[in-house]
Amino acid sequence: MSFSAALTVLCSIAVAGPGPVGAPDPRCGIPAVARTAPGDRIVGGNDANHGAWPWQVSLRYLAHSDFHFCGGALVHPQWVVTAAHCVDDGDRPYVTLGESSRSSNDGTERTIRAKKVFIHPKYGFAYDVALLKLRKSVRFTPYIRAVCLPESSTVVPPGTVCTITGWGATSEGGYLSNQLQEADVPIVSDSDCSSSYPGWLDFDSEICAGYTAGGVDSCQGDSGGPLVWLTGGQYLLIGLTSWGEGCARPNRPGVYTRVSGVVSWIKRTIRNNS
Repeated sequence: MSFSAALTVLCSIAVAGPGPVGAPDPRCGIPAVARTAPGDRIVGGNDANHGAWPWQVSLRYLAHSDFHFCGGALVHPQWVVTAAHCVDDGDRPYVTLGESSRSSNDGTERTIRAKKVFIHPKYGFAYDVALLKLRKSVRFTPYIRAVCLPESSTVVPPGTVCTITGWGATSEGGYLSNQLQEADVPIVSDSDCSSSYPGWLDFDSEICAGYTAGGVDSCQGDSGGPLVWLTGGQYLLIGLTSWGEGCARPNRPGVYTRVSGVVSWIKRTIRNNS
């Protein structure tokens, strides 16, 4: 996984979801379509069922193009969360929702341009998070739904198995995937991740996931994709893929923005700008 790598990571927990300002919403984090059997890799992983991850979005520079450069997660009918390094150039990207295959139109997709970009005030190497306010609210469908936000007190135990999804490269230095991919990875303890990246991490805003042996990871083109956790039939957003060294290398887990560490800013920004 590289700094531009980002994938959707999913884990399981029962929590209240985000309403317009983070209020409990029992509808968040519930797909209308079942996922496939867990894959053993994202780099060369399984195709995801269309609609299994309805909060996954694709960021693009042009409205009528399949040129994808980052992922993100829908957290509100008019708000998407992504990695700040995807949008720190000042551009307002187009956001495609309800997507499965980048090269085909199934009639489930919606593309809406971001009206405004909000970047976390502490963004540097850490706090890699941004919010996109869409030009208009999107109507929820079986293929377009919001994921649940965590509380600031949410803790994900090391070893918790999570799921990652995205259209990133299927091998280090390879091409982007045409079809949305999915796979499972475990959360890595802060101490173990610090051993992999000594002196590089801020655990107030970062969390790691991956296998010691490597082989399962996000890769270039997946940045900004959500990290979530499933329980009681709902998915919770716990991270956003941010950076790492290479893709799926041994002892080099993926590093994700820890959403519980920035959720107060997310909710406050949505509340103050809706």
